[in-house]
Amino acid sequence: MSDAPPTAAFADAGAPDGASDAATNEGGSDAEAQAVSVVDLSQESFAQPLDSRRSLPPTSIARRFANLSPGQCMKQLRAAKLPVKHWGGAAKGVANPHRLSGDLHGVKFIFPGGKSPFGVLDCRLVLALNEFARVLAKHEVVRVQLDNMYRPRSKLPRHRRGKARNPSQHSYGLAADITRFWLSDGSLLSVEEDWHGELGAPACGPEAVLTEPDDDAVRLRNLVCDVARAGIFTHMLTPGFNAAHRNHFHFDIKRGADYQALR
Repeated sequence: MSDAPPTAAFADAGAPDGASDAATNEGGSDAEAQAVSVVDLSQESFAQPLDSRRSLPPTSIARRFANLSPGQCMKQLRAAKLPVKHWGGAAKGVANPHRLSGDLHGVKFIFPGGKSPFGVLDCRLVLALNEFARVLAKHEVVRVQLDNMYRPRSKLPRHRRGKARNPSQHSYGLAADITRFWLSDGSLLSVEEDWHGELGAPACGPEAVLTEPDDDAVRLRNLVCDVARAGIFTHMLTPGFNAAHRNHFHFDIKRGADYQALR
């Protein structure tokens, strides 16, 4: 691991044609003419140490919620007085299906409505999203776009030829695919347009690098890494994971998992 602080370097593309020649003619060196601007992001939240895979204690939010029984979850749901409606439609694989019916900590979650199954989620994911909303509110998020949560036929990628594909957490209503965040100042953070990271690069920590370090990219990255530190989710997949996640985050909780994977 490098000791160098996370930076983002980009050439000054705003110089008019002939500017470098003029600088040289006026006594400037070629090095000065080709100077590169460097932005130091080492003090940003996302740049602080955070392992891409780490153990979560039994008291972590992800482990506590993921391992609840349907009865235990309903008890917590009622105690917290969270805005939900029981889903009476088909939801094979979902232990306790619901739909959100209101804001969580002032954050509105936008998801497929009506009779669409993609807006259904398990009781345990409701509790996790409530904690997610606490962190979002601190980042001045007021709305979140969820592309889907429950996908009954969703499978994990096949790792070995001939081996059956395992169900993903979407098939249990325990995962959310997130595409956009709206902030209180009216700005929009888009996962696809504002992630600005290389494929396979760390999402958080000292070696995380933004290819275009604009304000929105920094805000989005800080948000994700603060959510990771809160231990709310088991798996947190970003556009840096693979091409299939180029336009969304996948956050889930998994029964029996004692770790968090941030990719």
